[in-house]
Amino acid sequence: MYNETRVGTATVVQFIRPDGSIEPMDVDLHYRTDDPHAVTLRFHTRGQESTWLVGRELLAAGLLAPAGVGDVRLRREEGDVLVLELFTEDSHAVFHLSADELDRFLNSTYQVVPAGREVVDFDLLLKDLLA
Repeated sequence: MYNETRVGTATVVQFIRPDGSIEPMDVDLHYRTDDPHAVTLRFHTRGQESTWLVGRELLAAGLLAPAGVGDVRLRREEGDVLVLELFTEDSHAVFHLSADELDRFLNSTYQVVPAGREVVDFDLLLKDLLA
């Protein structure tokens, strides 16, 4: 079996509706060492779940300066607030989240896989997939 370590946390973000109203939304952040470049974000609302796979490097960069040019964009607003924008072909969602919480989560991922040490062992992964 492939040896992996998982890091996760649950938090609440603010979903900014198109009309400007705000709705709290639960989100789970997950990191796995077998996919060391990615963070999984699972948004939960009204019995529905939406999952996004986001680059760990993009999240870290977004803490310091605007990051992302495609479907996922992150920038600091003021104080502890980060603005996360998610784009699909037919929608655009905006969330506010805590920079401190994201920073703590990312630091916990760097404790298991330091920046620049992200390696995927494809032989072990293939063995696990075929087992």
